[in-house]
Amino acid sequence: MKYKKTKIKIKRSKVNLYNKRKNRKKQVAAIIITAVAACALCILGYGIGKPLMDYFRNRDTIISSSAMWTPEGSEALENSSDASSTPAQSSSQTPVEQPKPSMTKSAYFLSGEAALSSAALNSEISAAKSSGHSVIVVTLKDSEGIFLYKTAIEKVKTKGTLTASQIASEIEKAGLIPAAMISTLKDKTNGVALGCCYKFKEGATWLDGRPGVGKTWLSPFDDKTGEFIKAITSELSNAGFKRIVAVDTMYPNFYSSDISENLAHLPLKDRTKRAEALWNVIASAKEGCGEAELYIEMDGSKLIASKKDGTNAEMAFTPERLKTANLIVDYSPSESDPYAAAQKFIEKLKTALGGAECVVRIKGNSQTIIENVKKAFDEAGIEAFSQ
Repeated sequence: MKYKKTKIKIKRSKVNLYNKRKNRKKQVAAIIITAVAACALCILGYGIGKPLMDYFRNRDTIISSSAMWTPEGSEALENSSDASSTPAQSSSQTPVEQPKPSMTKSAYFLSGEAALSSAALNSEISAAKSSGHSVIVVTLKDSEGIFLYKTAIEKVKTKGTLTASQIASEIEKAGLIPAAMISTLKDKTNGVALGCCYKFKEGATWLDGRPGVGKTWLSPFDDKTGEFIKAITSELSNAGFKRIVAVDTMYPNFYSSDISENLAHLPLKDRTKRAEALWNVIASAKEGCGEAELYIEMDGSKLIASKKDGTNAEMAFTPERLKTANLIVDYSPSESDPYAAAQKFIEKLKTALGGAECVVRIKGNSQTIIENVKKAFDEAGIEAFSQ
């Protein structure tokens, strides 16, 4: 049986099988290259993109903290100026503000003769302690210029038998704080011997009054006066006294002839130079104090008066200097409505101080009056004490 041959139609493809295989290789290679490129971009993008993102997110913080270069050492100044508004982070790095020294409301002034013997001294110390006082003020150079303790300073007059160290030690043994009071310029005893009293232009000693009756004063215009006062405060500080009260830092009540003729070579007509000379004496006293605190005592009635010349308040003619000093203002209460009188005094006192601070020593014997006066000072925010 014959089979019939049928023609088979062959369709030719335009696709080259070789090329097809070759294209697959290219595709694989392209995929690999693409994957590598993607990884590289991810790494590069993270390395660059993240800092950029962080920058834009924190741009404000960066600009505010490093926009301006500051010189070395200025950071400490900036921190100190911002201390009031920025809370301290570490107590070990932040200095503790020291309180302003104060006589406290429990200061007790001993009598002028207390330092002359151990018996008198201990008797008054006991009385002060039993009254609840903690600061004992003892006079060691009086307004006559006499030293009431056994001093090592040469050419001066003394009638004391105890040394300054012995006096301070007796006070400390009682658990109290020793303070010394000294008269500075009101001194009719030592000026001639030390060569620092007032002198006429030709060199003769000037007297506050007629010969035989008059007295000498220490001159604040003489450098030897400052050296003398400094030697006293240095001796007392080294002896153990924690506070020193300077009184009588003042001029005599000169006659007009003294100012215009007898002592015309001194600037007694110039109120500013007069006050400056007094402050120079205080500066010398403070320099000798060492660790002891120096106080200046002034009469309150003189301090509020318009005329202060020749008083212990004359330094108040330069009120700016008062702001750097520790002041004790003496006040004698009025027996007629003491509370109202104290209020009026306080108003005038604040004006005279010109912003300076002080403590007030109330002088008086009536406890009722003192309590009324203290009430007025307490309400005004002024520390006051009495004994």
